[in-house]
Amino acid sequence: MYKRRCVAGSVSCCFLLFMLAVVLTARPSLAQDIDVTMAESVGIQTSIFGLGVGYAPDHEGSNDYEAVPLIQARINWQQGYFVSLLGNTLRANLVPSRNWHLGPVARYRMERDDVDDDRIDDMEEVDAAVELGIFGAYSGEHWLLRLTALKDVADGHDGSLVELGLGYKMPMQERGNMTLFATSTYADSDYMDAYFGIDAADAAASGLSIYDADSGFKDLSAGLAWQYNFNSKWGMLAFAKYTRLLGDAEDSPVVDDAGDASQTLAGVIFNYRFGKE
Repeated sequence: MYKRRCVAGSVSCCFLLFMLAVVLTARPSLAQDIDVTMAESVGIQTSIFGLGVGYAPDHEGSNDYEAVPLIQARINWQQGYFVSLLGNTLRANLVPSRNWHLGPVARYRMERDDVDDDRIDDMEEVDAAVELGIFGAYSGEHWLLRLTALKDVADGHDGSLVELGLGYKMPMQERGNMTLFATSTYADSDYMDAYFGIDAADAAASGLSIYDADSGFKDLSAGLAWQYNFNSKWGMLAFAKYTRLLGDAEDSPVVDDAGDASQTLAGVIFNYRFGKE
C-alpha cells in the first residue's frame, strides 16, 4: 500500500511540475474575463495549492482564443476564515463561519493590447485594471450564492461591476464534488464604454462604426466545476463556463462585427491539499 501511495504521489507531482512548466511558458493572458471563483465552491475545506492552464478569448468579445496560465491557492482556518487566489481574483473571508462569507476582493485585468484581430488592435488600448471591492456569499450543503461589487482603481476602465452567482453542489463521496453554477454581471457606462464603445478616433483607425455603449447587464454565464480527488492529497479541478454577452455589449461592433457574443472558458488545475478534511 505504501508503494502504491508513493507511485500515485510521484505521478501527481509530475503532473504539477508539468503544469508549472505550462504556466511559466504560456503567453500572458489578455483575456478580460477569466473569473472562475464559482469553481472554488466545490467543497474543499483544507488549504490548497494548484497550477493549471485554461483556454479563453484573448479579449472580452473576441472570437480568437489563447492559453491562460492558472494558479489556485487557498489558506483555510478552522473558524471559517480564508484567503484565496483563483484565476485573476483574490478574496478574503473575515467572518468566522463556514457557511457565511464576507470580505474584500481584488481582481486584475490585463490591458487590451496586441490582440489577434487587427481592427481591435488598431484601436486605442485599454490599460490594465485593478478592481477592488467586497463580496458576500453563502455556501450550504448544496446551494451556493455569491454577490460581488468591484470598482477599478487603476484608471484602466474606471468603471464598476456588480456580479451575482448561484450554484448547486453535488458531493461525490470521497472523490470530490461537482458544482453547476450560473452568473450574471451588471456593468456601468465607464466599463461598457472602455471595452465596447468606439469613438471617432477608434472608428477611423479600425474601420468599425462609432458606437456608444451604455450601462446594463453585460453577460449571462452557465458553467460546471469538478473537483476530483485522486487520493487524500492530490486532486484536479476541471471547469468549463459558457458566457453570452448581452445588451450593448452584444450589439457593439467590437463583438458583432469583429468578435462573437458567445464566449467559452475552460481549464484544468492540478492541486495539492494540505491538512485533513
